[in-house]
Amino acid sequence: MSVTHNLVAQTILHRRSFERSGMKSESPGPSLRQTLLGLSKANTLCPMKSIVCISSTAVTVFLVLPHETEGGRPVPALLRDRPRNYHMFLISTLFAFMGAFSALFIQHKPRVEKFCRIYAMVSMLSALAIVLYAAAL
Repeated sequence: MSVTHNLVAQTILHRRSFERSGMKSESPGPSLRQTLLGLSKANTLCPMKSIVCISSTAVTVFLVLPHETEGGRPVPALLRDRPRNYHMFLISTLFAFMGAFSALFIQHKPRVEKFCRIYAMVSMLSALAIVLYAAAL
């Protein structure tokens, strides 16, 4: 039997025993829906930690690459023909980092945390789209 199946079976047995005894549980643990869908804090924190690591690494790599000056602004040699795309990538990556970092620290306010998570994911996807677009041209 899988670990998930065992956990679901234990949760069901635990709830049935409380229902029979007429007692109410103070902290019943995760609901059956959360258990089946795998919705827990650990699953929502992992993508945020990944976005923090990926965004900081990507910006560091792009800042270390050899630069050329285009219009008075430094641009990596890989994107010398597209300085606007490079700067949009930096801004999107910065927003992704800020959103993920905020989501990790604001866990006591679920609505704000959810907004920061969505904001971080959208910013990271837009940064990825910008890099793929610049590479395709």
